[in-house]
Amino acid sequence: MKKNRLILLFLTISLTQLGLQAQRFMDWTWDTHGLKFSAPDDMKVETNDGDQFGARLENDLLHLYIFPWQDIDLTKATLNAEVKKLMKSLGYRGTNLVELDLNGFEGSYILAEKDGVTVILEGLLDPDSATNFYALIIYGPGYDDEAIKIANSFQK
Repeated sequence: MKKNRLILLFLTISLTQLGLQAQRFMDWTWDTHGLKFSAPDDMKVETNDGDQFGARLENDLLHLYIFPWQDIDLTKATLNAEVKKLMKSLGYRGTNLVELDLNGFEGSYILAEKDGVTVILEGLLDPDSATNFYALIIYGPGYDDEAIKIANSFQK
């Protein structure tokens, strides 16, 4: 009897892990701004105009929002300060800023958690253009890998 329970537990854990790893990603392009990124192929687009791109999974455990920011004089230091300020305005405290260089972008991100919801706020500075971006990735338990994969996929 113990052996059957152990086998059942192992199968349940294995199938759960397989289901989480089976999330298929596809390449997306926000045509308005030519921004490329990867995200799960079953995300549903909610908003797609010049001011915002928004998509989410049907189960509400993964959301992606991208906002353009026009500023030809933007510096990495200014962007980093704005990312910190924005994260604080969202009510997240005690977060660390990490600088990044990502596929032609400079910038930073903050990963923080509040009330069981985790957020990645990413500031992307395009050194060759006045168009820069904020990306907000909101996710629940079990979607860490997907959120990080999205955050690392942005490119011009």
